[in-house]
Amino acid sequence: MSDQVWVAVISALGSIIVAWITATANSRKASKKEEASELEKLRKENAKLRSKLKNRGNKKNEHK
Repeated sequence: MSDQVWVAVISALGSIIVAWITATANSRKASKKEEASELEKLRKENAKLRSKLKNRGNKKNEHK
Protein backbone atom coordinates (compact mmCIF):
# COMPACT_ATOMS: atom_id res chain seq x y z
CA MET A 1 0.00 0.00 0.00
CA SER A 2 1.10 3.55 -0.54
CA ASP A 3 2.21 5.83 2.27
CA GLN A 4 -0.93 7.95 1.96
CA VAL A 5 -3.14 4.92 2.61
CA TRP A 6 -1.14 4.01 5.71
CA VAL A 7 -1.40 7.57 6.99
CA ALA A 8 -5.17 7.54 6.44
CA VAL A 9 -5.56 4.17 8.22
CA ILE A 10 -3.43 5.22 11.19
CA SER A 11 -5.25 8.55 11.40
CA ALA A 12 -8.63 6.82 11.38
CA LEU A 13 -7.54 4.37 14.08
CA GLY A 14 -6.21 7.26 16.18
CA SER A 15 -9.50 9.10 15.85
CA ILE A 16 -11.45 6.01 16.87
CA ILE A 17 -9.25 5.48 19.93
CA VAL A 18 -9.57 9.13 21.00
CA ALA A 19 -13.36 8.99 20.57
CA TRP A 20 -13.56 5.80 22.63
CA ILE A 21 -11.42 7.28 25.43
CA THR A 22 -13.54 10.44 25.47
CA ALA A 23 -16.80 8.48 25.55
CA THR A 24 -15.52 6.28 28.36
CA ALA A 25 -14.41 9.28 30.42
CA ASN A 26 -17.74 11.05 29.89
CA SER A 27 -19.73 8.00 30.93
CA ARG A 28 -17.65 7.72 34.09
CA LYS A 29 -18.34 11.35 34.91
CA ALA A 30 -22.04 10.82 34.30
CA SER A 31 -22.14 7.77 36.55
CA LYS A 32 -20.28 9.66 39.28
CA LYS A 33 -22.86 12.46 39.06
CA GLU A 34 -25.66 9.91 39.30
CA GLU A 35 -23.97 8.31 42.29
CA ALA A 36 -23.58 11.73 43.89
CA SER A 37 -27.25 12.58 43.39
CA GLU A 38 -28.25 9.15 44.73
CA LEU A 39 -25.98 9.72 47.72
CA GLU A 40 -27.59 13.10 48.34
CA LYS A 41 -31.06 11.52 48.24
CA LEU A 42 -29.97 8.90 50.75
CA ARG A 43 -28.52 11.57 53.04
CA LYS A 44 -31.79 13.51 53.00
CA GLU A 45 -33.77 10.34 53.70
CA ASN A 46 -31.36 9.45 56.49
CA ALA A 47 -31.81 12.90 58.06
CA LYS A 48 -35.61 12.55 57.93
CA LEU A 49 -35.49 9.11 59.53
CA ARG A 50 -33.12 10.31 62.25
CA SER A 51 -35.42 13.19 63.11
CA LYS A 52 -38.40 10.80 63.26
CA LEU A 53 -36.45 8.47 65.50
CA LYS A 54 -35.38 11.37 67.72
CA ASN A 55 -39.00 12.58 67.97
CA ARG A 56 -40.16 9.10 68.95
CA GLY A 57 -37.47 8.95 71.62
CA ASN A 58 -38.58 12.32 72.99
CA LYS A 59 -42.25 11.20 73.07
CA LYS A 60 -41.34 8.04 74.97
CA ASN A 61 -39.38 10.07 77.53
CA GLU A 62 -42.36 12.39 78.03
CA HIS A 63 -44.60 9.46 79.00
CA LYS A 64 -42.27 8.21 81.72
